[in-house]
Amino acid sequence: MISLLGLLLAGTSGAQASSFSWYQLLPGFGAESEVGHALGLNQAHDAFLIPTVWGIVAFLLVVAGLARMGLQRAIAKGGIAAYVPDSGLTIRNAFEIVIEWLYELVAGMIGKTEAKAFLPLVATLFLYVLVSNLSGFVPGVLPATENFSHNLALALCVFVVFNYAGLSRQGMGYLKHLAGPIAVLAPVFLVLETISLLIRPVSLTVRLSVNIFVDHLLQTIVRGLGDSFLGFLGAAILPVPIYFLGLLVCVVQAFVFALLTTIYISLSVAHADEHHH
Repeated sequence: MISLLGLLLAGTSGAQASSFSWYQLLPGFGAESEVGHALGLNQAHDAFLIPTVWGIVAFLLVVAGLARMGLQRAIAKGGIAAYVPDSGLTIRNAFEIVIEWLYELVAGMIGKTEAKAFLPLVATLFLYVLVSNLSGFVPGVLPATENFSHNLALALCVFVVFNYAGLSRQGMGYLKHLAGPIAVLAPVFLVLETISLLIRPVSLTVRLSVNIFVDHLLQTIVRGLGDSFLGFLGAAILPVPIYFLGLLVCVVQAFVFALLTTIYISLSVAHADEHHH
Protein backbone atom coordinates (compact mmCIF):
# COMPACT_ATOMS: atom_id res chain seq x y z
CA MET A 1 0.00 0.00 0.00
CA ILE A 2 2.86 2.39 0.83
CA SER A 3 4.53 1.74 -2.51
CA LEU A 4 1.21 2.24 -4.31
CA LEU A 5 0.64 5.57 -2.59
CA GLY A 6 4.18 6.50 -3.54
CA LEU A 7 3.33 5.92 -7.19
CA LEU A 8 0.18 7.98 -6.79
CA LEU A 9 2.05 10.90 -5.30
CA ALA A 10 4.52 10.65 -8.17
CA GLY A 11 1.60 10.69 -10.61
CA THR A 12 2.26 7.67 -12.80
CA SER A 13 5.03 5.25 -13.61
CA GLY A 14 7.77 6.31 -16.00
CA ALA A 15 6.23 4.42 -18.89
CA GLN A 16 2.89 6.14 -18.47
CA ALA A 17 4.35 9.60 -17.88
CA SER A 18 6.22 9.47 -21.17
CA SER A 19 3.25 8.14 -23.16
CA PHE A 20 1.73 9.89 -26.13
CA SER A 21 -0.84 12.61 -25.64
CA TRP A 22 -2.93 14.31 -28.31
CA TYR A 23 -1.89 17.69 -26.91
CA GLN A 24 1.60 17.06 -28.27
CA LEU A 25 0.19 17.53 -31.79
CA LEU A 26 -0.96 21.10 -31.08
CA PRO A 27 1.51 23.76 -32.34
CA GLY A 28 3.39 25.37 -29.46
CA PHE A 29 1.77 23.05 -26.92
CA GLY A 30 4.55 20.54 -26.34
CA ALA A 31 6.28 20.00 -23.03
CA GLU A 32 9.35 21.93 -24.18
CA SER A 33 7.45 24.92 -25.58
CA GLU A 34 6.83 28.19 -23.74
CA VAL A 35 3.18 27.25 -23.32
CA GLY A 36 4.20 23.84 -22.04
CA HIS A 37 6.54 25.37 -19.46
CA ALA A 38 3.84 27.86 -18.39
CA LEU A 39 1.36 25.02 -17.85
CA GLY A 40 3.90 22.81 -16.12
CA LEU A 41 3.94 20.23 -18.90
CA ASN A 42 7.68 19.83 -18.57
CA GLN A 43 7.04 18.01 -15.29
CA ALA A 44 6.58 14.40 -16.37
CA HIS A 45 4.23 13.28 -13.59
CA ASP A 46 1.84 16.17 -14.26
CA ALA A 47 2.10 16.00 -18.06
CA PHE A 48 -0.97 17.55 -19.68
CA LEU A 49 -3.05 17.40 -16.49
CA ILE A 50 -4.15 21.04 -16.67
CA PRO A 51 -5.20 21.01 -20.36
CA THR A 52 -6.97 17.69 -19.78
CA VAL A 53 -8.97 19.21 -16.92
CA TRP A 54 -9.90 22.24 -19.01
CA GLY A 55 -10.85 19.94 -21.87
CA ILE A 56 -13.22 18.05 -19.57
CA VAL A 57 -14.70 21.29 -18.25
CA ALA A 58 -15.21 22.57 -21.80
CA PHE A 59 -16.87 19.29 -22.80
CA LEU A 60 -19.26 19.43 -19.85
CA LEU A 61 -20.13 23.07 -20.56
CA VAL A 62 -20.91 22.30 -24.19
CA VAL A 63 -23.02 19.24 -23.35
CA ALA A 64 -24.83 21.10 -20.55
CA GLY A 65 -25.49 23.98 -22.96
CA LEU A 66 -27.01 21.60 -25.51
CA ALA A 67 -29.20 20.07 -22.80
CA ARG A 68 -30.30 23.54 -21.71
CA MET A 69 -31.18 24.47 -25.30
CA GLY A 70 -33.33 21.34 -25.53
CA LEU A 71 -35.09 22.30 -22.32
CA GLN A 72 -35.70 25.85 -23.55
CA ARG A 73 -37.24 24.51 -26.77
CA ALA A 74 -39.61 22.38 -24.72
CA ILE A 75 -40.55 25.31 -22.45
CA ALA A 76 -41.23 27.46 -25.51
CA LYS A 77 -43.92 25.01 -26.61
CA GLY A 78 -45.95 25.86 -23.51
CA GLY A 79 -48.72 23.86 -21.90
CA ILE A 80 -48.42 20.12 -21.40
CA ALA A 81 -45.94 19.87 -24.29
CA ALA A 82 -43.34 21.63 -22.12
CA TYR A 83 -43.27 18.59 -19.83
CA VAL A 84 -43.17 15.90 -22.51
CA PRO A 85 -39.71 14.30 -22.86
CA ASP A 86 -38.01 14.18 -26.24
CA SER A 87 -38.55 11.06 -28.30
CA GLY A 88 -35.57 8.77 -27.97
CA LEU A 89 -32.48 9.32 -25.84
CA THR A 90 -31.37 12.93 -26.31
CA ILE A 91 -28.88 14.99 -24.34
CA ARG A 92 -31.76 16.74 -22.59
CA ASN A 93 -33.35 13.42 -21.58
CA ALA A 94 -30.02 12.04 -20.37
CA PHE A 95 -29.41 15.09 -18.18
CA GLU A 96 -32.94 15.03 -16.78
CA ILE A 97 -32.61 11.35 -15.86
CA VAL A 98 -29.26 11.86 -14.12
CA ILE A 99 -30.28 15.06 -12.31
CA GLU A 100 -33.61 13.61 -11.17
CA TRP A 101 -31.84 10.51 -9.85
CA LEU A 102 -29.28 12.62 -7.99
CA TYR A 103 -32.00 14.90 -6.63
CA GLU A 104 -33.90 11.94 -5.18
CA LEU A 105 -30.66 10.68 -3.64
CA VAL A 106 -29.76 14.02 -2.05
CA ALA A 107 -33.32 14.89 -1.00
CA GLY A 108 -33.74 11.48 0.61
CA MET A 109 -30.70 12.11 2.81
CA ILE A 110 -30.86 15.82 3.66
CA GLY A 111 -34.42 16.83 2.77
CA LYS A 112 -35.88 18.72 -0.16
CA THR A 113 -35.06 22.18 1.20
CA GLU A 114 -31.38 21.43 1.69
CA ALA A 115 -31.26 19.45 -1.56
CA LYS A 116 -31.97 22.63 -3.52
CA ALA A 117 -28.91 24.24 -1.94
CA PHE A 118 -26.44 21.38 -2.31
CA LEU A 119 -27.64 19.49 -5.40
CA PRO A 120 -25.62 21.72 -7.79
CA LEU A 121 -22.39 20.75 -6.00
CA VAL A 122 -23.19 17.03 -5.78
CA ALA A 123 -24.36 16.84 -9.41
CA THR A 124 -21.34 18.79 -10.67
CA LEU A 125 -18.92 16.57 -8.77
CA PHE A 126 -20.63 13.40 -10.03
CA LEU A 127 -20.59 14.48 -13.68
CA TYR A 128 -17.07 15.88 -13.52
CA VAL A 129 -15.58 12.83 -11.80
CA LEU A 130 -17.48 10.49 -14.13
CA VAL A 131 -16.26 12.20 -17.31
CA SER A 132 -12.74 12.48 -15.87
CA ASN A 133 -12.72 8.76 -15.12
CA LEU A 134 -14.06 7.85 -18.55
CA SER A 135 -11.53 10.09 -20.32
CA GLY A 136 -8.95 7.40 -19.63
CA PHE A 137 -10.61 5.27 -22.33
CA VAL A 138 -9.59 7.84 -24.96
CA PRO A 139 -6.19 6.92 -26.43
CA GLY A 140 -3.59 9.50 -25.55
CA VAL A 141 -5.50 10.85 -22.52
CA LEU A 142 -4.60 10.17 -18.90
CA PRO A 143 -7.60 10.61 -16.54
CA ALA A 144 -7.26 13.65 -14.29
CA THR A 145 -8.75 11.64 -11.41
CA GLU A 146 -5.63 9.49 -11.47
CA ASN A 147 -3.70 12.44 -10.04
CA PHE A 148 -3.51 12.62 -6.24
CA SER A 149 -3.25 16.41 -5.94
CA HIS A 150 -6.16 16.90 -8.36
CA ASN A 151 -8.41 14.65 -6.27
CA LEU A 152 -7.24 16.29 -3.06
CA ALA A 153 -8.38 19.65 -4.45
CA LEU A 154 -11.85 18.21 -5.11
CA ALA A 155 -11.95 16.67 -1.62
CA LEU A 156 -10.94 19.96 0.01
CA CYS A 157 -13.86 21.67 -1.75
CA VAL A 158 -16.16 19.07 -0.20
CA PHE A 159 -14.46 19.62 3.18
CA VAL A 160 -15.14 23.37 3.02
CA VAL A 161 -18.76 22.86 1.95
CA PHE A 162 -19.85 20.37 4.61
CA ASN A 163 -18.21 22.43 7.36
CA TYR A 164 -19.92 25.52 5.95
CA ALA A 165 -23.22 23.60 6.05
CA GLY A 166 -22.77 22.90 9.74
CA LEU A 167 -21.55 26.38 10.71
CA SER A 168 -24.20 28.20 8.68
CA ARG A 169 -27.05 26.13 10.16
CA GLN A 170 -26.10 26.21 13.83
CA GLY A 171 -23.20 28.61 14.22
CA MET A 172 -20.98 27.88 17.22
CA GLY A 173 -23.26 25.01 18.10
CA TYR A 174 -21.53 23.06 15.35
CA LEU A 175 -18.19 23.47 17.11
CA LYS A 176 -19.83 22.71 20.45
CA HIS A 177 -21.07 19.42 19.02
CA LEU A 178 -17.47 18.47 18.28
CA ALA A 179 -16.69 18.75 21.98
CA GLY A 180 -19.21 16.06 22.86
CA PRO A 181 -21.95 15.98 25.53
CA ILE A 182 -19.66 15.65 28.57
CA ALA A 183 -17.70 18.75 29.61
CA VAL A 184 -14.93 16.80 31.37
CA LEU A 185 -14.21 14.76 28.24
CA ALA A 186 -14.57 17.73 25.89
CA PRO A 187 -10.83 17.94 25.01
CA VAL A 188 -10.75 14.23 24.12
CA PHE A 189 -13.91 14.42 22.01
CA LEU A 190 -12.67 17.58 20.30
CA VAL A 191 -9.42 15.90 19.25
CA LEU A 192 -11.18 12.74 18.04
CA GLU A 193 -13.89 14.64 16.14
CA THR A 194 -11.31 16.94 14.55
CA ILE A 195 -9.28 13.95 13.37
CA SER A 196 -12.49 12.41 12.02
CA LEU A 197 -13.23 15.58 10.03
CA LEU A 198 -9.69 15.76 8.64
CA ILE A 199 -9.76 12.11 7.60
CA ARG A 200 -12.78 12.65 5.36
CA PRO A 201 -11.03 14.57 2.54
CA VAL A 202 -8.05 12.21 2.77
CA SER A 203 -10.38 9.23 2.46
CA LEU A 204 -12.12 10.76 -0.57
CA THR A 205 -8.77 11.47 -2.21
CA VAL A 206 -7.12 8.11 -1.60
CA ARG A 207 -10.18 6.06 -2.55
CA LEU A 208 -10.65 7.78 -5.91
CA SER A 209 -6.94 7.99 -6.73
CA VAL A 210 -6.15 4.37 -5.90
CA ASN A 211 -9.09 2.90 -7.80
CA ILE A 212 -8.55 4.91 -10.99
CA PHE A 213 -4.77 4.52 -10.88
CA VAL A 214 -4.94 0.75 -10.39
CA ASP A 215 -7.60 0.37 -13.06
CA HIS A 216 -5.56 2.33 -15.60
CA LEU A 217 -2.35 0.53 -14.60
CA LEU A 218 -4.05 -2.86 -14.99
CA GLN A 219 -5.24 -1.92 -18.48
CA THR A 220 -1.70 -0.87 -19.40
CA ILE A 221 -0.20 -4.13 -18.09
CA VAL A 222 -2.72 -6.36 -19.89
CA ARG A 223 -2.31 -4.35 -23.09
CA GLY A 224 1.46 -4.76 -22.84
CA LEU A 225 1.16 -8.52 -22.28
CA GLY A 226 -1.14 -8.85 -25.27
CA ASP A 227 1.28 -6.92 -27.45
CA SER A 228 4.23 -9.05 -26.26
CA PHE A 229 2.60 -12.41 -27.02
CA LEU A 230 0.18 -11.69 -29.87
CA GLY A 231 1.28 -8.35 -31.28
CA PHE A 232 -1.15 -5.57 -32.18
CA LEU A 233 -4.12 -7.96 -32.29
CA GLY A 234 -3.41 -9.16 -28.75
CA ALA A 235 -3.02 -5.60 -27.49
CA ALA A 236 -6.44 -4.78 -28.97
CA ILE A 237 -8.37 -7.89 -27.87
CA LEU A 238 -6.86 -9.07 -24.57
CA PRO A 239 -7.76 -5.95 -22.52
CA VAL A 240 -11.45 -5.95 -23.60
CA PRO A 241 -12.71 -7.70 -20.40
CA ILE A 242 -10.61 -5.26 -18.36
CA TYR A 243 -12.26 -2.37 -20.20
CA PHE A 244 -15.70 -3.54 -19.05
CA LEU A 245 -14.41 -3.79 -15.49
CA GLY A 246 -12.85 -0.35 -15.85
CA LEU A 247 -16.15 1.09 -17.08
CA LEU A 248 -17.86 -0.23 -13.95
CA VAL A 249 -15.11 1.20 -11.75
CA CYS A 250 -15.44 4.63 -13.40
CA VAL A 251 -19.19 4.81 -12.79
CA VAL A 252 -19.07 3.38 -9.27
CA GLN A 253 -16.27 5.69 -8.12
CA ALA A 254 -18.10 8.76 -9.42
CA PHE A 255 -21.22 7.61 -7.56
CA VAL A 256 -19.25 6.89 -4.36
CA PHE A 257 -17.64 10.34 -4.45
CA ALA A 258 -21.04 12.04 -4.84
CA LEU A 259 -22.63 9.75 -2.22
CA LEU A 260 -19.95 10.42 0.41
CA THR A 261 -20.20 14.15 -0.29
CA THR A 262 -23.95 13.94 0.38
CA ILE A 263 -23.39 11.88 3.54
CA TYR A 264 -20.88 14.38 4.94
CA ILE A 265 -23.27 17.26 4.27
CA SER A 266 -26.13 15.22 5.75
CA LEU A 267 -24.18 14.67 8.98
CA SER A 268 -23.56 18.41 9.35
CA VAL A 269 -27.16 19.33 8.54
CA ALA A 270 -28.53 16.58 10.80
CA HIS A 271 -26.65 18.03 13.75
CA ALA A 272 -28.19 21.39 12.94
CA ASP A 273 -31.69 19.89 12.92
CA GLU A 274 -31.09 18.25 16.31
CA HIS A 275 -29.85 21.56 17.67
CA HIS A 276 -32.98 23.43 16.52
CA HIS A 277 -35.36 20.75 17.86
